[in-house]
Amino acid sequence: MQIVDLCPLHDPGGSTARTVAHFAVSFPDMKLSGFRLRLRPNGTFIAAPPAIHGQRVANFDRDLFRQINAAAEAEYRRLNARHARN
Repeated sequence: MQIVDLCPLHDPGGSTARTVAHFAVSFPDMKLSGFRLRLRPNGTFIAAPPAIHGQRVANFDRDLFRQINAAAEAEYRRLNARHARN
């Protein structure tokens, strides 16, 4: 599993969880697009699976979701650190 196509977004501000990036998750035999990385008011991140008309199009077991969340946060932080150095 790998996070791909992560696209950071301009931080819109506000006090509720806000989307800070879009990304896709690549598995050996498929790629799922349309994920959102959301920043919570307490400073933690949560990955939101793709949805259409308010319905999730994919659900994951708890361990896989934790892996996706951790990998997306790490990739977001890596990209932000690289942009901060430039």
